[in-house]
Amino acid sequence: MKGLFLDDERNPEDVTWIKYPCEIVWDIVRTHAEFEKALIHNSYDFVSLDHDIQDFTEEYKELTGYTCLLTMINFVMDDGMSLPRLFVHSQNPVGAENIRQHYNNYLKFLEI
Repeated sequence: MKGLFLDDERNPEDVTWIKYPCEIVWDIVRTHAEFEKALIHNSYDFVSLDHDIQDFTEEYKELTGYTCLLTMINFVMDDGMSLPRLFVHSQNPVGAENIRQHYNNYLKFLEI
């Protein structure tokens, strides 16, 4: 199984508060641009997102794990990409909940 891990500092083995399946082989990305490029060139069974990734556009707009989730959902809707299973390993409780809620709302939309 293949996973995409987004975090500006940590690696999957640093995340001790989530029990990931043992057989995941992770691609690790640090920025929104790396995340998007990985999605274009690979398919993933899992993604694990941090919220606060210290990434900004040239206009100083903050890019977050939530932004990356929106990008991933756009790939699913527009390009027919399979929706990976989501883990949220962010220590930002509000950001983590926003990511989870948007993902769960999209799953409900798919059931319609």
